[in-house]
Amino acid sequence: MTPHPRSMQMRFERLAIPTLAAAALSLLLPLQEARAQFPPPPTEFHHLILVDTSGSMATLRTDGSGKTRFQAAIELAKGAVANNNSNHYFAVWRFQDSTSSQVQGFASAGTTLGTLNAMLGPTGGTPLAHAACAALDTLDAYKKDSVNAAKLLHLYSDGEDNNTLPTDQCAGPLSTSQDPTTPTVNSWNWKLLNKARTGNPNNPSPITTFPVAIYATLMDPFITLTGTPSEPRDVIIEGDMPTPRTLASISNFQAFLQKLSTATGGTFTGIADSKPAPVLGDTNQDYCVDGTDYNLVLSNYGYRVPPAPPAADLNNDKVVDYNDYTIVVNNQGKGSGCRSPSPR
Repeated sequence: MTPHPRSMQMRFERLAIPTLAAAALSLLLPLQEARAQFPPPPTEFHHLILVDTSGSMATLRTDGSGKTRFQAAIELAKGAVANNNSNHYFAVWRFQDSTSSQVQGFASAGTTLGTLNAMLGPTGGTPLAHAACAALDTLDAYKKDSVNAAKLLHLYSDGEDNNTLPTDQCAGPLSTSQDPTTPTVNSWNWKLLNKARTGNPNNPSPITTFPVAIYATLMDPFITLTGTPSEPRDVIIEGDMPTPRTLASISNFQAFLQKLSTATGGTFTGIADSKPAPVLGDTNQDYCVDGTDYNLVLSNYGYRVPPAPPAADLNNDKVVDYNDYTIVVNNQGKGSGCRSPSPR
């Protein structure tokens, strides 16, 4: 006896529908698990602008701009503050002699631009280790556990630590290790790396994600950095070497600062006095905002950082979006490295 078609359909539905549902669920679960691996996007961004105001920052740059290193650093800091949304908050610190001090607590971009314009000039030594570690503590404490916030430290300096007090949490000699990822134990480099990793300068436990992204700008006339920002770069000495600095100490310091910045998800920029300051939108540091920079932003549009490279995130808000697109479009053709159009 041949089964009735309706009974066959009902039997198929009893067997097939649960099977299809299970198959669909098996496809959705990995997707949900993959999504769960990514943390929710931050609702706020907390920036701390840390400016070296030691005496050497008063040196006049030789790039023809007529500006000191300090003045050039302030201009770069203002570029980092501009082009951000209202959920970005900025604090401004300075460091010199043997201490650091707050110039402004966390405030809006507009207030911060006014503060940077009014900052006083430099004098004294360079307590870089003390200032960086204290700044990391302040970033960690601000609105801790009350909001989901991204933390960013913007450092502008022209040299390694030379004036942190021996009693400071991050005090120590300069690392002599040739590997910047493994500084000499108990050096200030080792303690600063630990501080960035774990919040404890004496705890070297490795982690996969740094809680604070560090954006470091080294303004030093004796160092020229060649290569791309994402790769190790050669060090070329320009001019006379001031004592007690040596080629080894300069190389170790710049390599450490570069590795620390990129490991935290930030960027590293090196500027010799004879070279022009970077232009906002110049992603590959060739002193010109051009099609290369436009293509990097466009090819990563809509992506978070990571997986998008930090260089494409021009306003440092951890996502490549319309703000970054606007910056690179509005600055097309700007920069001393751009060639003038040939006359027709």
